[in-house]
Amino acid sequence: MSLAPELTKRRRRWPVTAAATALTVATLFTATGGAADAAGTPPGGLPGFKDGYAISDGLRIHYAVSGHGPALVLLHGWPETLQAWEPVAPAFTKDHTVIAVDLRGLGRSQASPSDAYGTQTALTQAADVHAVVEHLGFGGARIAVAGHDVGGGVALAYAAKYRDQVSQLAVLEAPPTTWYLKLVADQPNFLWWDSFVNGQQPGVPEQLVAGREKVFYGSVFNRDIPGGKPSAKSQQEYIAAYSRPGATRSGFDFFRQQEKGEQEVQDLLDAQKLTVPVLGLGGEYSMRDSIGEDLKNVAVPANVTTAVAPNANHWVMEENPQFVIDQLRQLLAR
Repeated sequence: MSLAPELTKRRRRWPVTAAATALTVATLFTATGGAADAAGTPPGGLPGFKDGYAISDGLRIHYAVSGHGPALVLLHGWPETLQAWEPVAPAFTKDHTVIAVDLRGLGRSQASPSDAYGTQTALTQAADVHAVVEHLGFGGARIAVAGHDVGGGVALAYAAKYRDQVSQLAVLEAPPTTWYLKLVADQPNFLWWDSFVNGQQPGVPEQLVAGREKVFYGSVFNRDIPGGKPSAKSQQEYIAAYSRPGATRSGFDFFRQQEKGEQEVQDLLDAQKLTVPVLGLGGEYSMRDSIGEDLKNVAVPANVTTAVAPNANHWVMEENPQFVIDQLRQLLAR
């Protein structure tokens, strides 16, 4: 399928649907931002976990690992780091080797050269995760993979690309592959940052955010919507991490690659649906049961479990960690 019509449609949204947003963002940016010292070591890692690096495509990919037993890989979303899993990850270390990974260019992972249509695709980042898995000695084993938000897309790509090496898959608050593009088209003002990133000339959004990370990312975290939000501590750590050189661009480039990158994953899933047990989990005040229902289009429907986290919006691991833990435990038992 040609991507040109969809790409044109997506770019065309900017002057129509996001003009008011541009004004809002410009107004917000008059406040002081508070970027972190670029030379400082960013927050990262998880309490009780050991930090390490694997090399993928010449880049240092950061991970945190703890526990023993079969591997459970955890992938964070945007604009987060692997620290998003702090309320959940320790619960599994008694019976699993828990591996949380910083996606390339984010957290402590090294940024790639800017190339929105190559270096930040979900399949490329899935290869980064695979490099970590092999580095830690699980290359020949079947592993469980769970991802939130952008990490959910990478987790799905991992399951599509390395399907014989995946035992279970969990996707949290992330519509699968091209379904995300439909969501953005249907709710352009709700997901205003997508229009902001894709509606400007390359590099312009990064220049507007530079030095104002606290304002920009704070506006994403602290939206006036039902449910909770990341804690003040989490927000401070995320904003410091995304204030590092290359981090904002790396996050933005993932959005920019989606018409091409998500279609690549969709093609793999169209050729063969996933057959492993799959969990689709949404927040009560966010994507609800749509995650699981959409996953039935790319996985054997009978193998898909749908769950809705009560009293939670998008940040389900922090808003209702025990529910997420319980659902993951049920998935891992399948």
